[in-house]
Amino acid sequence: MQLVRDEALPQDLQKGLDLGIVSPEILQNFFDLEQYPLVSELIHRFQGFRERLLADPKFLHRLAIEEAISITTTLLAQYERRKGCFLEEIDYVLTDTIRGSVVDFFTVWLPAPTLSFLTYADESSSFEDFEILKDLLGSIPDNAFQKNVVGKDWNFSHRFASVFFGGLKLAGVGFISSIGAGVASDVLYFIRKNLRPALSVNSKRKRSPILKSAIIYGSFLGTSANLRYQIIAGIVEHRLSDYLISYNNGPLLVNAMSFIVRTINSYWGTQQWVDLAIYRTTDK
Repeated sequence: MQLVRDEALPQDLQKGLDLGIVSPEILQNFFDLEQYPLVSELIHRFQGFRERLLADPKFLHRLAIEEAISITTTLLAQYERRKGCFLEEIDYVLTDTIRGSVVDFFTVWLPAPTLSFLTYADESSSFEDFEILKDLLGSIPDNAFQKNVVGKDWNFSHRFASVFFGGLKLAGVGFISSIGAGVASDVLYFIRKNLRPALSVNSKRKRSPILKSAIIYGSFLGTSANLRYQIIAGIVEHRLSDYLISYNNGPLLVNAMSFIVRTINSYWGTQQWVDLAIYRTTDK
């Protein structure tokens, strides 16, 4: 029976079994995840989802919480900051909300702990230069506070590098998404101005420079957001959650803690960005 199931295993997981680095608990987690049709499709088709769900079976749950909180808190924070201009500046509100949803996906995805059983030899040759750079620092954890896994013994330099590379990735996500949001906002504003000519007379709003906004937003994600989500993924939802489950067997407490921390973080982060955007005159 076990041999039949092994044949259906993804290549990386099978390789881990052959190398003896896949524990029975990890294998059982994989079989448990297969019981859910959507999750089963994700872990068989996408290596990224498989690596994250094996390391944290609640990864999709955390992602859903973050997205729900992101949309709600973004709209609340935007309304609080813009007050009477909320509807007038609805193009900014919508594009910021959509951009926030995309960005928040990556703020959960990038620092999430993973379990990978592929060797460097199996990696795509297109990443060769990047792998050489990583080799200079050793294998880098997914977040600075991730626990050591089999075959890995991360020291301070590795964990610092995790913060640095994580910041670069989020900065890139922020820059690209901000360019897209800026272009979309200008298109929406142009459409509304043509549908309502009075808007061009009544509105004295100054359009934000797209490139400048993208640079500032990328820098914001690479610093503030990167540090906040590293702490959430590594300390709150990895170390502290594991401790609570191991010693208190309190999954409800863990879920509540994750929800509260992510709610506070999302609302605080949105307010930080809106304040920064207004201060640097990138939003008006």
